[in-house]
Amino acid sequence: MDLTSRLRAIVNSGPPKAVRELTYEPDDGYRNAAALDGDYVASALGGRRVANRFGECLVIDRRYESDRWHGGVQIGDCTIDDLDSLRILDPNLGRSAGLQACLEPDAHRAGLQPCLEPVTRRAGLEPCPRTIFIDLETTGLSGGAGMVAFLVGCGYFDLGAFQVRQFLLTSHAGERALLAAVAEFFEGADLFVTYNGKTFDVPVMETRWLFHRMEMPSIGGEGGVPHFDMLHPARRLWKHDESGCRLSTLERTLFDVVRVGDVPGMEIPARFYGFVRSGDPRPLEPVLEHNRIDLVSLAAVTARGMRMAREGHDGCRDCAEALALGRILERAEHFTRAEACYRFAAQSSASQVRADALYRLAVRLRRDRRFDAAADTWRELIEFTEPKSMRRGQLNDFRQIAVEALAIYREHRAKDLAGARELALAALDEAPGKTGSVRHRLARLDRKLARKNDANLFL
Repeated sequence: MDLTSRLRAIVNSGPPKAVRELTYEPDDGYRNAAALDGDYVASALGGRRVANRFGECLVIDRRYESDRWHGGVQIGDCTIDDLDSLRILDPNLGRSAGLQACLEPDAHRAGLQPCLEPVTRRAGLEPCPRTIFIDLETTGLSGGAGMVAFLVGCGYFDLGAFQVRQFLLTSHAGERALLAAVAEFFEGADLFVTYNGKTFDVPVMETRWLFHRMEMPSIGGEGGVPHFDMLHPARRLWKHDESGCRLSTLERTLFDVVRVGDVPGMEIPARFYGFVRSGDPRPLEPVLEHNRIDLVSLAAVTARGMRMAREGHDGCRDCAEALALGRILERAEHFTRAEACYRFAAQSSASQVRADALYRLAVRLRRDRRFDAAADTWRELIEFTEPKSMRRGQLNDFRQIAVEALAIYREHRAKDLAGARELALAALDEAPGKTGSVRHRLARLDRKLARKNDANLFL
C-alpha cells in the first residue's frame, strides 16, 4: 500500500475510538501465587506470625548457646566486647551519639529494647555497644527497585548466647509489614555489623523503605547508627590467602566449618519464588539455615579480627596474618605494635612474606629516624635476596629498594662514600633498565671521592 492509500484509509476510518485509561490495580500478593496458610507455614518453619498496622510477616527465632561449637570456635568466644579494637580495623567507626549512649548508666537506657545484651565492661577496654549483625537474602543481586529482600536475618548476643531473629516475607503484599517490623527491631541498637553491607545490604534496605515511603532507621553516615562492614578489614587481613575472602571461605579456613546440605546462593531466589507460587514452605528451610550460618560466621569472623587487633601478633595464626595486621596497625597509627608485627613476620619461612616484612620494618624505622637500625634491616633484606633465584618479581623490587636505601644511608649518614659507590655499582648491574638515577648517584659519588682524595694530597 502506497502512502496516498494509507492516508486515505486513515481519513475514512472515522473518529478515533475511545481509549480506555489504564487503572492501577493493587497487587494483593496472591495473583500468581497459591493460597497461603499462614499457620501452616509458621508451624513448618518453626516461626510465628507477627502483625502490625501494615499487615503481617513471619518471624523465626533460633538460639545458639555459648557452649555450642561453630567449627573450631565456641559461640561464647564470638562476642564483640572491645570497641577500640574495631576502630583499629575501621578508623571511620568514630565516636557518635549512639556509641556514647552505651557508656551511660543502664537506667538511662531503660526504654531501649530488652532483647539486646547490655554493655560488657572490661578492665582497661572501652565497652562495646549493643550490636546487631545483619544478613539479607534477596530475589536477585542486580539491585534496582524490583529486587526485594524477602529474608532479613538479624543476630545479637544475649547473656553469652547468640540469638538469631529472621523476618520472612510470605507474600509481596506483606513487604511493608516486614519493613516496619525490622525498623522496630533496629530501635535501640548502637552498632550494626555486616559483610559487604555498605555496598549491598544497607542500600537494599534503604531502597525498600524509600520505595514504600516509610520512615527508616539511619544506618551509618553523619548522625546515624554506626555501621561496621567486616568485608574490608577481612580483605586487608586475609587477602594473601589464595582461597579468597568470601564469608563461606573464611569460615572454612579460620574455623574449619563444614556446611552439610547447604543451599547454593544462586538457588535461593528460585526457592522463594517456588514458595510463593506453591505455598509449600519446605524448600525455604535450607535457605533459613544458610542465613543463620552466615550470621554466626559473621560474628565469629568479626570477633577474630577484633582479637587480632587487640592482641597483636600473639593473636595471629601465622606470619602472613601478622604482616597484614601490621599494615592495619600502622594505618591506625599504632606504630610500636605495627613494628612488633613486622619483626614477627620477618621470621617467616615464606620468602615473599619475609621480604615484605623486612621492607616495611625498615621503612618504619627510617620514619622514626632510627637510621642505624633501618640500615641493618636493609642489609638483612639484601643478604636474604642475594641468591639469583630470589631476584624475581616483587622480591627483586624489594632488593632494589633496599640497595638504594642503604646506598643513601652510607652516603649521607655513615659518610662511607666507597661503600655507597659499591652499592650503586651493584644496583647498576642488577637493574639495567633503571640507570638514570643510579648513574646520577655514581657521578655525584665520584665527584665527592675526587674532592676527598685531592684534600688528602695537601695533608
